Amino acid sequence: MLRRSGLFALITVGVAVFAPGGLATPAALTGQLLSPGKLAQAHQELEGIRNCTQCHELGQRGISSERCLDCHVPLASRIAEGSGYHATVDSESCADCHQDHLGVDFDLLHFDPDAFDHAETGYELQASHATVECRGCHVAANIADPEVLALKSEHGAQNRTFLGLGAACAQCHQDDDPHRDQFAQQACSDCHDEGDWNDPPNFDHAVTAFVLDGEHVGVDCADCHGSDPATAVYRPLPFGACSDCHEDPHNGAMNDTCASCHQTTGWLAVSSANVERRFDHGATRFPLLGAHEAADCRACHQTGRAPNTALLHMTYEPGTERSTYPKPRFGSCFSCHVDQHQDPEGTRWTDCASCHTELRFSPSPFDLARHAETVFPLDGAHVVAPCVACHQSSTLGHTDFTLAIPGQACIDCHQADDPHDGVYAEFTCAECHVTDGFDLATFDHERFASGPDAQSCASCHDDDDPHAGQFAGQECASCHVTTSFTIPDFDHSATRFELDGAHSQATCAACHLPEETTGVVRYKPLGIECTDCHGGTG
Repeated sequence: MLRRSGLFALITVGVAVFAPGGLATPAALTGQLLSPGKLAQAHQELEGIRNCTQCHELGQRGISSERCLDCHVPLASRIAEGSGYHATVDSESCADCHQDHLGVDFDLLHFDPDAFDHAETGYELQASHATVECRGCHVAANIADPEVLALKSEHGAQNRTFLGLGAACAQCHQDDDPHRDQFAQQACSDCHDEGDWNDPPNFDHAVTAFVLDGEHVGVDCADCHGSDPATAVYRPLPFGACSDCHEDPHNGAMNDTCASCHQTTGWLAVSSANVERRFDHGATRFPLLGAHEAADCRACHQTGRAPNTALLHMTYEPGTERSTYPKPRFGSCFSCHVDQHQDPEGTRWTDCASCHTELRFSPSPFDLARHAETVFPLDGAHVVAPCVACHQSSTLGHTDFTLAIPGQACIDCHQADDPHDGVYAEFTCAECHVTDGFDLATFDHERFASGPDAQSCASCHDDDDPHAGQFAGQECASCHVTTSFTIPDFDHSATRFELDGAHSQATCAACHLPEETTGVVRYKPLGIECTDCHGGTG
């Protein structure tokens, strides 16, 4: 600090007294000798000879520092505590830095702010504080020390002092607190430093009730708390449910919490096991019924590319293809299922449910009652015939259920397996046969007699033996009678395979089928193992 020695405002030579303006009068001599000059503005109330001892001790040269501190009590307290700038000054005399009697306008402090080291006060200025003008902080409104405020208020010097400021942020920034008392019980330094107030380097979200993880880590504070300081909310901020911050894309259709399916590592990253264990498909627009209920989720929902197989040809709603569970289009069965009947225009089949149900897609539950509504009701042996026996694969490679039966004549279907090879083309099959069994049932022998030599069946029927020699050496009469070519009472127990159980109810045609190459119904030899008829490996 700049030190100034006490200077008298006059010069005495002998008994003559010369003042700067000329020779002093005797009347002024005493006052000038006792008072070396006017007191500074701050001490004007001490002006006058009667107040000299307020600062000076009789018989002692210079000013008394003790008497200075008798008035400047707050400063004395800080020195005694060893705090503040004055506790660091080595000089024992206040006058070494603060001289008076140098005029009303003289600055008692007269220090250079640019050269002053604020760290010596015990409060080092850092970052943003280092660029603030002294009076930006040291103003009457920021005085927190009640002793300083009382003393300076008494003398009208609140805006002339540099004492009394507290170290707490709120003592200076109370009026511009952007948090509006949301953190009234916490120090600003718990989060902020003296740098950029918008970037709280000391804040750790992990110590709050809501620990950030996954995608939350990279979210800007303002995205959750608001960017306008006047309305930003930090606490209390609801976070018990994801919907406190996020809109529900499911519109309330999901009964469980978001966390039961989703993870914070990515909103589209879900735990498939959790989803498939907890997910209620009944809450969607497509409840799963029948066979759909047992289908694997990935059979319909496959990220990126919809499943396309021989049975499925699915498409997804635009914009959902990359979702973990993309949304299939489901306007009709054909939205997902390949048409096995080859009807791309959808002109023949408009309703799969007319033949199929979701409980079982195949075989179709299309029953006899439904078939009776067609142009060809099933009766007799036709009842047990499998569908594909008549509705064989078309040239397109798919079973054709639009099969028409011109004239509804037996020969329309049985041309290839006609055992008579056209010999009886002028007759209808029904003249001899019934649908209960394709063996002869109503044969009139007199009608087909061919003269006196017709003594044995073979004499007439050798060329049209339907058995192709399977029973060579056996008389036809051992099985047949002339009143009907059907066997009235064939005893199967006389063969190698006695019929019992369900076999006893089977029709002959169920086991004795025409050969593919000859069309002849095979009766013997036939295997008698289960696998010979029912397939499998035993």
